[in-house]
Order: sequence, then structure tokens, then C-alpha cells
Amino acid sequence: MNLKEAYDLLNFWINKKLGYYYSPPELDMIVDRGSMGLFNDYRKQYATSQSVKDSLAPFRAIYNFTTGSTPVGVITIPSSPEFIQLLACSVRFGISGMERYAAVQMINEDEIAIRLNSQIDPVTITSPVGEVSGVGVIQLWPKEPNTGFVTYLRRPAKPFFDYTTISGRVIVYNAVGSTQLEWREQDQDQVLLKALSSAGINLTDQEISQFAEMKSAQNFQGVNQS
Repeated sequence: MNLKEAYDLLNFWINKKLGYYYSPPELDMIVDRGSMGLFNDYRKQYATSQSVKDSLAPFRAIYNFTTGSTPVGVITIPSSPEFIQLLACSVRFGISGMERYAAVQMINEDEIAIRLNSQIDPVTITSPVGEVSGVGVIQLWPKEPNTGFVTYLRRPAKPFFDYTTISGRVIVYNAVGSTQLEWREQDQDQVLLKALSSAGINLTDQEISQFAEMKSAQNFQGVNQS
């Protein structure tokens, strides 16, 4: 559904339960809360099921780093799109003319000295370890330039309902200027349920589905379906 359909649904229930309507900027805020609420619920379960991974797929991002961007082994993921959670880090190197990859083991700061001193499992440029040293910042050990990629979860885009008004009352929706929900269609009901919950309205999946079915029926009225 587009943002107008989503906001129509929300205001239908808000008016039914509370007796008034929310403005588009207010709906932007509560839908963003709902989106982040669902995102945080799901990201804690990432990799526990294919269903959760599929739901979070729109927010999976990859950042490629090079020796030029990691002069002392520091990987800094750009703040836009916003970094939320590290999933994996890998380095890329060549051996005998063939490209190879190695997963970077992420360790805690109290393990760094132990790993750097290890002769059994030495830390090398082709077998580095990493430490998360800040939001979207990874320090590779040894502290040398490297090449590879980071896979991470980014923040869902904040919804934005762009509109104009006629006579100061009638809202005219502008789809082109709006920022739509990035969630898959099948996950959007859950986002809206979370949004309504943040406004003090608790609905069931069945109730929100009934409204969607009603709107679909209205859309087909007067349409020749033969």
C-alpha cells in the first residue's frame, strides 16, 4: 500500500477509537515509531528464521572498503544510510592470481592482546580480527590497509507524507514527493499495528485486515470487471 492508503487506514481506526484524526506530520511520527518498533523486534531474531531475514531484507546493506579508505585498518561506514547493526565483515585478497575471501572474526577489547600474541592462530593481513570501536566503525588488526566488504542492517527510512491543501482544509497527497514505507507489502500491516499501539490503540490482525478488504471492495465499485 502507498502512504496515503496507510494513513487513511490509521485515521479510520484513530477516529473510530478516539473520535478525532491525526495530521500527516503526526502520522509520519507514529508510523516511524511503528516501523522502528517492528525493526527492533525482528533484528533481535535475525538469522533465526528465513521469514525474519526476508522481512529485514530491504534494510540489508553492503559497504565496500578499499586500502585507500582504510589507511590504518579503520573501516568507517557512511552515516547515510544509517548504520544499525553489524552482520558480517570480510576481507578480499589475491593468492597466486586468484581472488580469495576471509571472514573477519569480531572480538571484544579484552581479547585483542591475546589474539595479537597468539602463535597458534596469528593475526595477519589475510586473516585479521576486528573490533567494533564506534557506531559504524570497525578497527581491523593488524592496523594495515585492507580491502573487503561489510554487511549490515540500516535504519528504515522515515516516512514522509508530502501534501498541499486546498482552501486550508482539503489535503492533496503528493506521491512523488513522499517517502514511502520500505517494508514489504506483507509486513506493512504489522508496522501499522505498532503505530496504532503507540497511539494507545490496540487492534488485532483480523481487524486491520477487515479494513483493507473493505477498501479493496470500494476500489472496485463501478469498475467493469468482465
